[in-house]
Amino acid sequence: MRRRLLQLCAFLLIPALSAVTPLIAIPAITATSGAAGWEAYALGLSIGSAGGVIVELGWPVTGPQRVAAESPGARWTTLVTSVRTRLLALVVVSPIAIALSALVTVNADSDHTGTAALMALASVTAGLSGNWFFTGTGHPLRILTSEALPRAVLITGSSVALLAGAPLETVPASYLLSAIISPIVSLLLARRDRESSSDFSFAHDVAAIREQLPAMGVRSIGALYMALPITLVGIFAPSALSTFAAVERLMRMGLTVLQAVPNVLQTWMGSARSPGERRHRATRSILICGAVGVLAGMVFTVATPIVTPFLFTGTVEVQWSLAALGGIVVALVCISRATGGLALVAYRRVPALTVSTAAGAVVGVPAISLLAAAGGAAGGFVGEILAEVAAITVQTFALLSAMRADDHGTDPP
Repeated sequence: MRRRLLQLCAFLLIPALSAVTPLIAIPAITATSGAAGWEAYALGLSIGSAGGVIVELGWPVTGPQRVAAESPGARWTTLVTSVRTRLLALVVVSPIAIALSALVTVNADSDHTGTAALMALASVTAGLSGNWFFTGTGHPLRILTSEALPRAVLITGSSVALLAGAPLETVPASYLLSAIISPIVSLLLARRDRESSSDFSFAHDVAAIREQLPAMGVRSIGALYMALPITLVGIFAPSALSTFAAVERLMRMGLTVLQAVPNVLQTWMGSARSPGERRHRATRSILICGAVGVLAGMVFTVATPIVTPFLFTGTVEVQWSLAALGGIVVALVCISRATGGLALVAYRRVPALTVSTAAGAVVGVPAISLLAAAGGAAGGFVGEILAEVAAITVQTFALLSAMRADDHGTDPP
């Protein structure tokens, strides 16, 4: 129990550091470049994050529980395979993300096209992160060494440089450098587990990519309504972009911290050996994540209107009603992470997870677009709520079916 509590503290501390780091950059961006600079930065981050989800190839979905059950040598092989395959994906995806971010900002008559393009590249490259690997092996402090600490140092330095007169591109350039550092340090930290018998080839990489396609589908489809809302609002309701992007960014930062809860449960969930134990742990995980999500949503509702004027140096103001909508999204995402990323993966129902994210995208993309056009920032968040509800509904039915099949000893369909 003590070891698990220490792990939880580490898993909370590290995402908290990752979430606080961008807070240093935001005031510097708005103070020097105003709302226009913030919008370009946020658009590049939105588009790049969606591309980064594709580059991940689903490793954060299947990887943690997989390496938790593997021997050290097999873990090393899995990590190297993941980096090689994700580099191949990066070569394909990054030019598309750069071009799309430049196109959107040009259409918005922005003077910060270069910032958006560079931030898109940095966010795509972040898909190479080894965080999921150290989550699965139960070494959260290695996430601090490989990613959180280098990013904090680089972003802090670039923010100071920006205030001293450096160009806005300095901030996304520092993000890009930290994204490159992360997989390199991850491999160095895990190298003691390597085995000389490991054999890698292009054919092996292609086979691994094919194996990851279902999980990649889950993450990629989900990105349409989780990573792209800022882009959709920028296209359909540009006048609401700065406010929506501010609340959305703060919400995602909070969810980064809250990811620690399902992260620390991954190994516990994946190590269940009997149907009864698996059901018990799945139920407990959902209750824990749901309770944390509701509490966090309430805190978000109260805190966001208070902190926004300070963080965005007076360029953005948020009403309580808008913050409440963001708080509802926070609670729903926490529940979805448990029903989907924890429980359905433990029951080997990744295809069902794909269906749920597809349902979220089918509902979310048109809902966010149309409701934002009609109701501005509030409409955009209502669209996100509808998307999350659709995804959770599908996940719940699939999970109940998986539990019944597991209890009767039948294979999943």
